[in-house]
Amino acid sequence: MKKLFVCFLAATSLIACKTEEKKTETAEKTATVEHMYKPTYTDNFKIGGEGNMAIAENFHKSMFAKDFKTLASFIADTAKFWMEDGSKINGKDSMMQFIEANFSKINITNYKQNVIIPVIGENGHEWVLIWDEADVEMGGKSQHFQWQDGFRFSNGKIVGMNGFVKSPK
Repeated sequence: MKKLFVCFLAATSLIACKTEEKKTETAEKTATVEHMYKPTYTDNFKIGGEGNMAIAENFHKSMFAKDFKTLASFIADTAKFWMEDGSKINGKDSMMQFIEANFSKINITNYKQNVIIPVIGENGHEWVLIWDEADVEMGGKSQHFQWQDGFRFSNGKIVGMNGFVKSPK
């Protein structure tokens, strides 16, 4: 009987330890981070849904295929695009003029999506963040580029995009 009681106590102790470990892990995951520099836009992102990721991927697919009509269907009329050179393009019509003028002259091959993350900020804004790369061919010459796009979504449409390109050597 003593052995049975000792086994019961040992099992109870192990279960209690495992329960405490899970509580600690959960507390660590949900703890608010104290930043040295407070973000001015939003903080404490959570992972978003996959629907916006599909839109961002189809945006790229349409651009590479030069299917500008389909590409335009993903963009809200009042969208804003912040370009890597610091300029801004306002509105779907202006963005489509930019895309058609620039992307009709190039071919994008060997596309790789390195990272794609759907997030929702504490302000409710939905984003898809993408790190990708490809070979860009223009005028018979090819260069390898890496870039990052941040797409902001509202009601299933792209309402903003922030793009950064790593210049090739």
